[in-house]
Amino acid sequence: MEPPARAHVLERLQVLRRRRFVVCLCLSAVALVALVGSYLQVPLYRATATLQIERQTPDILSMGDIARVDYNWAAYSDFYQTQYKILESEAVARASAQRLDLASHPEFAVEPAAPSLLSRLRALLPGESAPSREPDPTLVAARQVLSRLEVAPVRNSHLVKLSWVSSDPLLAAQVANAVADAYIQFNMELQYTTSDQASEFLSDQTGTLKKEINQIEESLQRYGESKRIVSIDDASNITLKALSDVAARRTEAQTQLARTEAAYRAILSSSPEALPDVLHSSLIERLKAEYGAYEAQYSEKSSVFKPEWPEMLTIASKMSQARERLDIEIASIARQVTLAAETDYRKALHEVENLDALLRRQEDAAQHLKRDAVEFANLQSEVRKKRETLNTLIARQNEMALATRLKDIQATSSNVRVVDPARAPEAPFRPNKKLNLLLGLVLGLGLGVSAAFLLDHLDNTVRSPAEIPGIVSFPTLATIPRHRPAAAPLGRARRSTVVSSEPVDLVAHRDGRAGASEAYRELRTALLLSNPGRPPRTILVTSALPEEGKSATALNLAVVLAQLGRKVLLVDTDLRRPRLHRVFDLPHDRGVSTYLSGLEADPLSLSLPTGVEHLEIVPSGPIPPNPSELLNSSTFVEMTTRYLDAGYDHVVFDSPPALAVSDPVIIGSVVEAVLLVARAGRTPRPSLRLAASKFEGAGIRPIGIVLNDLDAEGAGSHYYRYYGGYETPGQFTNEPAGKGRARA
Repeated sequence: MEPPARAHVLERLQVLRRRRFVVCLCLSAVALVALVGSYLQVPLYRATATLQIERQTPDILSMGDIARVDYNWAAYSDFYQTQYKILESEAVARASAQRLDLASHPEFAVEPAAPSLLSRLRALLPGESAPSREPDPTLVAARQVLSRLEVAPVRNSHLVKLSWVSSDPLLAAQVANAVADAYIQFNMELQYTTSDQASEFLSDQTGTLKKEINQIEESLQRYGESKRIVSIDDASNITLKALSDVAARRTEAQTQLARTEAAYRAILSSSPEALPDVLHSSLIERLKAEYGAYEAQYSEKSSVFKPEWPEMLTIASKMSQARERLDIEIASIARQVTLAAETDYRKALHEVENLDALLRRQEDAAQHLKRDAVEFANLQSEVRKKRETLNTLIARQNEMALATRLKDIQATSSNVRVVDPARAPEAPFRPNKKLNLLLGLVLGLGLGVSAAFLLDHLDNTVRSPAEIPGIVSFPTLATIPRHRPAAAPLGRARRSTVVSSEPVDLVAHRDGRAGASEAYRELRTALLLSNPGRPPRTILVTSALPEEGKSATALNLAVVLAQLGRKVLLVDTDLRRPRLHRVFDLPHDRGVSTYLSGLEADPLSLSLPTGVEHLEIVPSGPIPPNPSELLNSSTFVEMTTRYLDAGYDHVVFDSPPALAVSDPVIIGSVVEAVLLVARAGRTPRPSLRLAASKFEGAGIRPIGIVLNDLDAEGAGSHYYRYYGGYETPGQFTNEPAGKGRARA
């Protein structure tokens, strides 16, 4: 069993397969429209110039502070967005139009505009005269330049693609280059206008600063003479130097105090045995070795002698004496180390206290000197700053004067450069025939698929065997695939004596290896097994509507039953539009209608050979005026009984459509089995349901449905595709009954 998702996909594919002609039609139509439209469209050419835009001009002079550059991301983005808007501005477009005199170019000609409805109404009012305004040709040309201008920044670079579109490739290149030149000129004029203003400002500021510096220097001289200050330089000041020396010595003393205090505290907090002097003492090491020897000797003998043994008591006494002497020596060394550390700590503390007092005295002296030199230093600093500013302004003023001489050198004085000038394109960029064709194919495919699903949704016909259980309550006995006849071999065509006007008629006799033939044999098997032990002998084949393949089904069912070696009679009870006699090219001046009308006495004399072994046929006879009355008579029941008594194993009846007339219901009440034929893609579901209910309303239950003319490819019925190569040559054609009996 297939997963639901896969089954859903297969159903969609089957819809597309069934409606493939709709998909192909939409695809071809839309692609053709796209292709024709591409050839009818006026070709347009796009010329592109590449510009490099830097945030700063080349550093020939240090002029960066005039227009300071902010390097954060927001300022970076704002700068380039501003440049793109300037490129698309009316000022640049007007300048480019004036450069090329586009106002006089035929493509930019100004056509007189028709007056608007509002202008006409105003002209009718008394005293209201609409002033006639002639459009500015240059402005009109500039607006046309902007309407076809494309500005495209190149990602991750300082490059900009400047494109202009026209039906004239040479004009497109000229306008693109003119816009680039006008933009560069606009930037240069803006830059040097700022430089001129800055130069004038610098001249005024330089004169003011010179006057201020002279006044401050005179005040500095007077203050130094009154305070008797010669120099306030820290390098030559003795007081400050002495203060620095004392502070350095105090820092060293504090460091030494911290070291000695830490050592003293460590000795106090440590056990005597952990002191370094104790650990490194040779006397302590010797005493520990002696004690260890006694302890080892005691331990060795304790495994042999008891502790009360005299020799054991002697060793224990020596071991105790060695331990006591070791403890005495450790305590003595610890007292000496502690006393020495305490002495060093007291000495360092006293030195720090003396240096603190000396440092306070030096600080008082330095503060007194600083108070006297503060004003003097302030005046000196102010003079120095003013003079630095003056020097900077003078240098910048000189640069401004030199910058005015660089206006004509565009290559070195502008932050915009033309990397690649625009050239006349050789081929149009629009229409893009390949792209339009591709889009047409995609759009046509989408439209075709949508139309296919829409038509499939609106289609209420029976399309596959899976739909039948939801329509009627009886099973599908067989599914007959659409027959596509192949060219028959010459020998077989000569041996055949059967004439057929329909490809599917007698396919089970002509081409036993066809998929339809195998399907009819499956129908035969299902029919014979429908009532095990007593297969139906009288069988009615009908359909809901005309042209659904009931006659072809009756023909081929009779053929496959005859191929079993059984004696089969095919009776044409379609007394309104009979056609079975045409299949076998037989006369129909005598038949069912003549017998039912009383013109014939023996129904057995009406049977005619068909050319198919074990199969005979009773034609319908002349078309009577009252078919239903003839069939709804005891004579018809008697005729059926006579045929069965005559030794026919099966009698197959072909009847009119069930919804058109009541004949099938009348015949169905006489026969043992009723087959209802539906044509795939042709029989509406309501019609099939109504035909079934018509039989059931009369107390007749059809034994099953035969779904006819199923497109195996469109419905995805792959189980019929191998039938043609499964049989062996010579089977189920015009062969003797004995051979055909092998495939019952």
